[in-house]
Amino acid sequence: MMGWREVAATVMAEGVAPSPCPTVENFGLPDYLANALRRLERLSPPRKLERAANWQGVVADAMTIARDRWAAKALALGWTAGDLFGVGPLDDWDFQGLAVWLDGRRIVLLDDKRAIAADASGAARSSFERGGPRHGTQPTIEPVMLWEFGR
Repeated sequence: MMGWREVAATVMAEGVAPSPCPTVENFGLPDYLANALRRLERLSPPRKLERAANWQGVVADAMTIARDRWAAKALALGWTAGDLFGVGPLDDWDFQGLAVWLDGRRIVLLDDKRAIAADASGAARSSFERGGPRHGTQPTIEPVMLWEFGR
């Protein structure tokens, strides 16, 4: 049986480059945000949650926004992380970021002011307005990020 030195010498002699370490997908987002989303996927639902059945859907929608690169596009257009992944500090859904609002719909269009989403059939469309009702118009409501909510 060869030791590691012999294996390394054989690999070097054959000119086979070692396979690179797999890179972690950041979805085109800043590292801190991509890391927070990956952590969100692993977190259990918040301790006190009025609508606990909805939580996994919110997490799935947040990850879809990231994986489909809508979050990166939105940030480039001036959206904030709170616009995308924020929620009101209480479980009353008085502030909803895009991930909370989506409710299983898929984004089909996004610009600097709004996102248009369609249901599974594609027939029904809805509009999420940045700064619109329940999306940051209450100056007293400071949203928290989904990965911090209820922790």
